[in-house]
Order: sequence, then C-alpha cells, then structure tokens
Amino acid sequence: MKVPHLKIFSLIVILFITAGSVMAYQTLAFDLPNGAGNWHIAYHKKLANETIVQYVPLGETYTNWSETFIIHAYHNAQARNSLTFLRRLTAQLEVVNDYAKYQYVRITPNDAIATRCVVGNARMNAQCDIYRAMQSFDGFITVQYINRSLEDFKYVYIKWLDTIRNAKPYQAEFRNDRYLSKDTLEL
Repeated sequence: MKVPHLKIFSLIVILFITAGSVMAYQTLAFDLPNGAGNWHIAYHKKLANETIVQYVPLGETYTNWSETFIIHAYHNAQARNSLTFLRRLTAQLEVVNDYAKYQYVRITPNDAIATRCVVGNARMNAQCDIYRAMQSFDGFITVQYINRSLEDFKYVYIKWLDTIRNAKPYQAEFRNDRYLSKDTLEL
C-alpha cells in the first residue's frame, strides 16, 4: 500500500519551551504558491511568549516589499478562541486604517480567516491582506499575506487563500533520532 506524502516547499519552525524540561517545536507546514526559492526571511524575532517570522520576495527587504507572508505564534495568549483572537487583531488594524472592515471568510471557534483591502493613510500604506488565526498546541498561530498592489492581489487571491487555508500546525518533541525530509513528510 502506497503511503501518501505531502510535498512541502517550506517549513516554518517556531520554538517554544514548554513546561518542564521538554523542548517542543511548534511547526507550521504550508506550500508557498510560487515556491520557497522565491522568498526569504526578512525579519525574525523571538519575544517572551511570541515568535514572528516575515517572508518577502527575493530582492526585497523588511522595510521595502511589495508583498509579504507573516507567521506569528503566540504562546499562552489571553483569548477564548481563535475567532476572538483574530477579531481583536483585526479591530486593532481597523483603528490604524478604518477605510474598510475585515470580511470573514471562515468563522469557527478554533480557526478564522478574514480579508480586506484599504487605501493608504498617514499610518498605513494601501494594501490588501488575508489574515488567519488558528488554535495551536500552545496558544495561537496567525498567518497573514499582505500585498500592496490591488491588481496583483486580485490575481493571486485564490492561490494565497488556499495556501493560508491549508497551512497545518503540528507539534513534535525534540528527539535526536528523528529526521524530517521535506519531500516525504507525513502529516
């Protein structure tokens, strides 16, 4: 019997130290629409209870990008569920730019996706984004795709929505005898 394998273009590994002496890796598996080779990490920071990783296209930077893909993990975040958490985050962004409200395309307690496009103002550039919050093993993970071109966003919207919708968190304890191959990873 043939075992199905998921071909993954990129793995984001986010390290959390869990209670006790066990190290646990919080990982998000996803396929980038144009392949991982066209993106690079422009920003990475680990705070006390948060980790953020930002990808931008090759040749672009943390401050100068046309599109970006951001993964943010929150350990022990204070929210009842993913929907409440995403509503809190989107409300903060709506204060920064109130041109348009987020429209929710998935609403469940443990997984929510919202999207919107805004014109620029003094505090935010014109942009469109897809924003997802999901329950993880130790808190919440948010995934956000932002594009500064409305025309390009319309063209790539379905691909990025599928990418964000299909991202899967999983957890693996550290073991020296476990090696993962991106070509044969089983979820």
